[in-house]
Amino acid sequence: MYLTKLASIQLVLWQMLEQYGEDPAPVFKQVKLNPSLMYKSGERYPLAKIAELWKEMGRRIKDPCFGLSAATCWHPSNFGTMGYALLTSHSLRVTFERLIRFHRVISDANFGELEEDKEKNTLSFILKTENADSYTRGREDAAIAWILSVLRVNYQKELFPEAVHLTHPKPPCSGKYYEFFRSPVYFNEPVSRMVFSLDIVDKVLASSNEELTAFGDQAMNQYISSLDTGNQVNRIREFIVENLPSGNVTVEQVAETLGMNTRTLQRALKEEEGTSFINLLNDTRMDIAKQFIQDKKMDLTEVAFLLGFAELSTFSRSFKRWTGKSPMQFRKTA
Repeated sequence: MYLTKLASIQLVLWQMLEQYGEDPAPVFKQVKLNPSLMYKSGERYPLAKIAELWKEMGRRIKDPCFGLSAATCWHPSNFGTMGYALLTSHSLRVTFERLIRFHRVISDANFGELEEDKEKNTLSFILKTENADSYTRGREDAAIAWILSVLRVNYQKELFPEAVHLTHPKPPCSGKYYEFFRSPVYFNEPVSRMVFSLDIVDKVLASSNEELTAFGDQAMNQYISSLDTGNQVNRIREFIVENLPSGNVTVEQVAETLGMNTRTLQRALKEEEGTSFINLLNDTRMDIAKQFIQDKKMDLTEVAFLLGFAELSTFSRSFKRWTGKSPMQFRKTA
């Protein structure tokens, strides 16, 4: 499946780069993300490109705690209807439930789950990652920091988790974590989680507005339905992904399957994404290759086959042409 993420969310990353004195434009250009899409409602980026963006940010920003800055760089509009629906939720628990239920609005990847422990009187939000190898320290910190900042806006009082668990090692700047979370923080944990007392998670919030959340939920359901239907470009991508293992994927095959002529297909690609079929084919192949190679459990020969290459050597040459690295070199540095 071709995984994507809401483009407007990356305005948060744009702001984070600026906050650290970096010019975001060349960073986005380096990972081949078109910044103009962030300002178009409902547009999405390939999830593999977002992983590249986080890694590039980690290379450029010297502060290992930079992910925490996401808490001060977001606006509800960055998350579409989801942003406002979260801020008008009935309680902290319902805020979590809405975030989990409608996660596809912001990302195709799994996002989180709740775990209640009545003996300990706690409710935990557990952050789920689509690929542990590609989920960087900054990305993990940003997700947790953003969620807590949303909860704090909702709660309108001081809100401290009972505990915070992070999967990465304790950094030299660990004091920033204690300053932000104002609670015990544990590093090198098996999963990322925030733990809250049951005494507060079901309290009715002053910001609760059932009319607005009902409107937001309806809009999010419609948006998710549109994702399932898919625009022309997403349908073309899906066809490419599904048919890569069979070998050569041609523009004629795709056009026939989608019930259009090749000229109409090329025009749709040009108008919607400013690209051509051959460029989309190569970019899709490269994005999927990177996702597969980052999964260290996958054999490189299997990766080559799934991408439509008869020989590993042919795939290796193509991958090096795309990225400047061999598949093995890329896997070691991913």
